[in-house]
Amino acid sequence: LDGPGNLFERKQTDTFGFKTVDLGELKKIRIGHDNSGFGPGWFLDKVIVTNKNTDQKYFFLCGKWFDKHEDDGEIEREIPASSEDGVATAPVVSYKISVSTGDRRGGGTDANVFLNVIG
Repeated sequence: LDGPGNLFERKQTDTFGFKTVDLGELKKIRIGHDNSGFGPGWFLDKVIVTNKNTDQKYFFLCGKWFDKHEDDGEIEREIPASSEDGVATAPVVSYKISVSTGDRRGGGTDANVFLNVIG
């Protein structure tokens, strides 16, 4: 995920957009980083994906470290969706993604973070 400024820092929410065919009801995401950069460990609080056509929000609650030296040592995770009912009907749908880095000392990362949205 690329964007302006210093992304994925402590107690910060970063927002990205993408367009694709309608994914229907989102079931899970796969998110992680490539362990690059100085201090690549990252504490992810949650990810919120919003279907911009319907305002349907999907919540992916994490509360875990993505760090080879913290928690379970994982730097990539699949997170199941927690959502309300609703399905978009347009053939192409715009989504907005908000990623909130947790408020933990050293919780930000300079690693290249990636995110897959699976419908």
